[in-house]
Amino acid sequence: MKSFIIILFLCSSSVLVAQNNIEGTIIDTESEKPIQDALVYAFELNKSVVTDKNGSFTLVNNSNSDIKVEISADGYKTQIITLSSSKVTTISMDKNLIELQEVILTGDSNKSREKVSVSIETVKKSDLFQSGKISLADNLSNLPGISNISNGVGISKPVIRGLSNTNIVFLNNGIKSENFQFSSNHPFISDEFSAKKIEVIKGPVSLIYGSDAVGGVINVIKENPASTNTLEAKVNTQYHSNTEGLVTNFDIKASGEKWFGGASFTHKSHKDYEDGNGDQVINTRFKDLNLSSNLGYRSALGNFALYFDYNAPTYGLANQKSISLITDDDRSMDFWYVDLDNKLLASKNKLFLGEGILDLNVSYQQNIRKGISDTSSAYSDMVFASMDLSTISYSSKYSLRKDKSKYTLGFNGAYIENDADDYYGNNNPMPDTKINDLGFFVVDEIDLSDALTLNAGLRYDIRKMKSYPFESTGLNKYEIDNDYSSLSGSVGSTYKINNHLFKLNIASGFRSPNISELTQNGIHQARFERGDIDLKAQRNYQLDINYHFHIDKLVFDISPFYNSVNDFIYIVQTEEDAPLGDGKIWQYVQNDALLYGGEIALDYHPNDWLGLHSNYTYTRGELKDGGNLTQIPQNRYVAEVKLQQSKLGFLGNPYFVVNFSSFQSQNNLGQSENYTPGYELFNVNMGSEITFGQQDFDWYISVNNVFDKSYMDHLSSLKQLNLNNIGRNIVFGLHIPFKVKLQPVD
Repeated sequence: MKSFIIILFLCSSSVLVAQNNIEGTIIDTESEKPIQDALVYAFELNKSVVTDKNGSFTLVNNSNSDIKVEISADGYKTQIITLSSSKVTTISMDKNLIELQEVILTGDSNKSREKVSVSIETVKKSDLFQSGKISLADNLSNLPGISNISNGVGISKPVIRGLSNTNIVFLNNGIKSENFQFSSNHPFISDEFSAKKIEVIKGPVSLIYGSDAVGGVINVIKENPASTNTLEAKVNTQYHSNTEGLVTNFDIKASGEKWFGGASFTHKSHKDYEDGNGDQVINTRFKDLNLSSNLGYRSALGNFALYFDYNAPTYGLANQKSISLITDDDRSMDFWYVDLDNKLLASKNKLFLGEGILDLNVSYQQNIRKGISDTSSAYSDMVFASMDLSTISYSSKYSLRKDKSKYTLGFNGAYIENDADDYYGNNNPMPDTKINDLGFFVVDEIDLSDALTLNAGLRYDIRKMKSYPFESTGLNKYEIDNDYSSLSGSVGSTYKINNHLFKLNIASGFRSPNISELTQNGIHQARFERGDIDLKAQRNYQLDINYHFHIDKLVFDISPFYNSVNDFIYIVQTEEDAPLGDGKIWQYVQNDALLYGGEIALDYHPNDWLGLHSNYTYTRGELKDGGNLTQIPQNRYVAEVKLQQSKLGFLGNPYFVVNFSSFQSQNNLGQSENYTPGYELFNVNMGSEITFGQQDFDWYISVNNVFDKSYMDHLSSLKQLNLNNIGRNIVFGLHIPFKVKLQPVD
């Protein structure tokens, strides 16, 4: 370690300490008029500025090299360019009518859509509010290829092309989340309202993100710091009619040339929801408290930042016992609920080393999970589960661009320890556990021409897992001391010719069995589950193809995929009677599986005020020896009409959206699944900006399930209780932004 620090210091000493100003002007392509309030964000510097009334900007460059920036403005196409300190640059921006042409950035590499060979979908922060959806996973389920497994409206888990839970990686600010994600009743924990946007990467992308990403990655990307020498604040509030839900969010952030920081607070409170028949769905109530903060410093050496997130959600559990016990209709949590406490402290650092950039990150996570059946009793056995999961994560990555190639190599890993309270015995799905992860990777990206880009990479993972079982009513958790290792790889390309874009990606991913799949031997999710200590690691091979065509007013996009999974791990009901509780034993097993399908999207703007959008998602999951996989989402068609104007009387940027979603029946059933009929939903969204004096207000109204449809989704965990999904929900929202220019400080 001491030698590493000395080498790092010597490398850092070569960095020039002089600051260079990068200057430019941003104009409209057609009118050549300056664009005011365009945002120029420098990725490497983690710094942004806005243009003045003349469209001009000055960005202080702490590094000694050219920098890559993202340029965005309302109503214009976002673009990524490289800027130099040696000259003043004039940048032209085109009007943006077609949403599918919008530049999409990967949270890791900051590349435009045209340079990324895998399929990526993006949800912006404004969309999270305006959709009126209650949970993060429900918001993401609007995207092609994405669905969600739900247990009410609070507990919801994303599904990417038929895969979920441990088969996908959830990143909070680039850090892999560890919060007992092996169960569909354990939602990923994050304050989505503290994010700039959320990206969903479809397919195995485990090279840089780590193992387990065989289905894809969900990346919650934090907001950028405030513009230089600016203080910014936002107040967001919502009321949900169906659950009498109250949501409040407050953000504040400030930035100078060197120091920056900010904080975000979100509180959610919802009662039980009502279905389309007006019936209360008992114990689907939940509340959530989130706090996110950051503090950072920029210098000629690099950028350094500390992040702290605290999440305290409490979710009611709708089951046979809670339905029989709860008779009220309020927000109290008295019977059958999960109390969570999640903390994340992270240090993220970017060092300028010559012509390259070294990322050094370390984090600590703690996730405390308690299941409580009855708060009216003084006895501790009313707590039916108690676990404390601690994770130390670390990563290092060095990126260097030479000529037309960009090389990235590094490593990441984690030490994970679970402390399960032995008193609660078989109700804890994980015993005391220690896990060590370490992976090394190298990725190369080559721009052979302006039209053709190739990328390839390799990764090697090592995972050591050890459990320490405890005695419990004669049914001990299984003891394991297992090692897993694997080599993964990916190769892809993008090719653009005129208005046609072709993408191809072939990748292989790896996931070891999780602790619950190996060691479980007790009650979980109201059934007796049994693991298998001899389960092997999953290995998948996926082919992704994408064709993208666009002209000025039309975009067509098609993305088929084929995913072959060897030794796929899943759970089945056996004929053995359970030694505890009622019913049979549910056993974890594995067999070869196949998932295939794709998404088609069409986006047409006949003029600047009318947009017509549609997409279709098709997903199939099969066992190669015969039979269907469970929890495969219904195929879905979505059509949307959007009316928008830049100005309508005193309303700024008004919009009106009608959304129609048609879910096909699901009759490709896995074991113990029942047929799910198709259903249709209509949603309406509207809103605009209003200015009073110097203050702007954004208001919006969302009506989801307009006709109060009574239905059950195939991926709803409440379907087995014959409980419907949520009925009509009208959301009233208000967003109030504030901005104050600060006096520059040296």
